[in-house]
Amino acid sequence: MPYKMMMSIAAIVPLIFLIAFVAVPEFFVLQAFPAAEGLGLEIGITYRYIMAGMLFIVVCLLFQSRKVEKVDNQKEILLGVSIGFAVMCVVIILAEGPLRGIPLPVPPVIATGALAILSFWSRTKLS
Repeated sequence: MPYKMMMSIAAIVPLIFLIAFVAVPEFFVLQAFPAAEGLGLEIGITYRYIMAGMLFIVVCLLFQSRKVEKVDNQKEILLGVSIGFAVMCVVIILAEGPLRGIPLPVPPVIATGALAILSFWSRTKLS
C-alpha cells in the first residue's frame, strides 16, 4: 500500500473515534462504567473530551506526515505508527478486557490491531 494512503487511513481511524467521543461521550462512559451517575458520569464525560483532544493531536500529526518524501523517513514513521497502534491495542485489551471483568470493546481492538499490522506490512513494501 502506498505510504500516503496508509498514513491517510492511519489518520482517519482515530478521527472516527474522536468524532464519536465528542458526539456521544455518555455512551462510551456508560459502556465502561454502567453504574456511573452524577459526578462520576460527568468526570467520565470530561475524560472522553480530553481523549478526543489527544486524538486530534494524533490525527494532525499522522495527516501532516503524509508529505514526507524520503523512503527511509517513511519507514521510520510507519514503524512508529505500527508500534503505537500495537501498544494501544494491547492496552485496550489489558485495561478493559477479561482480566478486569469489563466487556472487551471489540471495534477499537480490531481497528488498532489492524492498523498496526497494516502499517508494518506497508513499511516492508516500501522501496
